[in-house]
Amino acid sequence: MNISIHDEQAVKKLLEENWEKAFRYNQIENAVYKNFIDDFEQMNTLSKKTRDILKQNCFFTSMEIDSEVTSENWQTTKILWKTKDGFFIESVIMRHLTWRVTLCVSCQAGCPMGCSFCATWKLWLQKNLEFHEIIEQIYHAAKKINSEWNKLRNIVYMWMGEPMLNYDNVKASIDFAASQKKFDLSNRRITVSTCWIIPGIKKFTADFSQVGLAISLHAPNDEIRKKIMPVDHTYPLKDLMKALDEYVAKTNKRIFYEYIMINWVNDNLKQAHELGKLLQWKLAHVNFIPYNPWEGTNSDWFLPTPRFIIEKFQKILQHYGVVSTIRTTMWDDIDAACWQLANKKK
Repeated sequence: MNISIHDEQAVKKLLEENWEKAFRYNQIENAVYKNFIDDFEQMNTLSKKTRDILKQNCFFTSMEIDSEVTSENWQTTKILWKTKDGFFIESVIMRHLTWRVTLCVSCQAGCPMGCSFCATWKLWLQKNLEFHEIIEQIYHAAKKINSEWNKLRNIVYMWMGEPMLNYDNVKASIDFAASQKKFDLSNRRITVSTCWIIPGIKKFTADFSQVGLAISLHAPNDEIRKKIMPVDHTYPLKDLMKALDEYVAKTNKRIFYEYIMINWVNDNLKQAHELGKLLQWKLAHVNFIPYNPWEGTNSDWFLPTPRFIIEKFQKILQHYGVVSTIRTTMWDDIDAACWQLANKKK
């Protein structure tokens, strides 16, 4: 079995080579993505011959679930996957109180970016995930949420890995997820987060006018960013802002700027004014993220910024007309909060 059931062109070619009618793929598509049937024998709309062809040549998942744990309040589920070549990745389902459900997916095993506040850095880059490995995460979550009488509404490429360094597979998975006959997700409900890989942002701007873009900013100047995010040595702030201005000019979409609050590192009120000046008059929304201490990070001396300082930071941004939100951390009890992902089992 060497064909992923999610590889539409390969499955269609397989059916054609076996003299199957073209409509057979539509039946498969409906069974898998609308009825969440992941057993070929249960696809009763298909002939026995077709089912046998699929069983002999196709697979639903190349990965196995090593563990799956849900938080005490049931809002968050963390899935630890093992790839066929022995690497581990994670994805997280978030059930919001509004009944909206978001999935954070991984696009790489490990991550090459080396951000000092992130637990995943210690894994380094182990592999780029294949297109079907990303889709397998989405399919599992969509099926699970469907069994809970709800629907997966949002996908965020914000977990393990840098999406812009696995661009082709990420792009293919976005197109797949947004297909009406697959998961039928609106492009507006998909967000890609990047550490500001500028060539990737330019490709993204050309390919996706409706998909959301989030930038891991975390500092208002190059000096601080270089200390906590090595990527700044390659892509300085002025070049990033130019690329983002081009994105906004084409899409007219607001950009989300992620800003992790680390005490005595990037939370000085002077830096709040710098951030306000940087983003003033731009289509920007800042997400302040409380730092989540974890023993896997590169700097164990990092501490979370007190809430009252974050609120002062936020008020300063308001002075510059920059909209911001203080993100609530609701899943750190299962080590699934931002930048805690490092294959740690509960």
